[in-house]
Amino acid sequence: MDAVTENGITVDRCRGCGGIWFDLFEAEDIIETVDVSTVDTGSKAKGIIMDHIRDIKCPKCNIAMQTASDREDPTLKFEVCTGCHGYFLDAGELKDMSNVTAVESGLETLIHKAKMFGEAFKSMHYKQD
Repeated sequence: MDAVTENGITVDRCRGCGGIWFDLFEAEDIIETVDVSTVDTGSKAKGIIMDHIRDIKCPKCNIAMQTASDREDPTLKFEVCTGCHGYFLDAGELKDMSNVTAVESGLETLIHKAKMFGEAFKSMHYKQD
């Protein structure tokens, strides 16, 4: 992972796949203050391929991560750590999340969804693979 800093906010981006690791509450900060395309620079095509990999370990805790999806938008799937509550978005997923949400519901809903990620995933459900 490489640390990527934009507007004073640092996230971790995988050198290999271009996916992004978020610690608890980081997505909210990124979406509110940064053009996500400067952070989510990975190939969407590679992100789609990587989305099918299921045996993923948390880069912070090294425990198996769970697949989660947003109840409001079940097409948005990502990996979450039940230990540290960090989460991993494959390349292109942060842009997709911000583009789809902004078009459908405006910036306020986008910010609300990002906050939901950081609230211990109360609005998410986990699927054991």
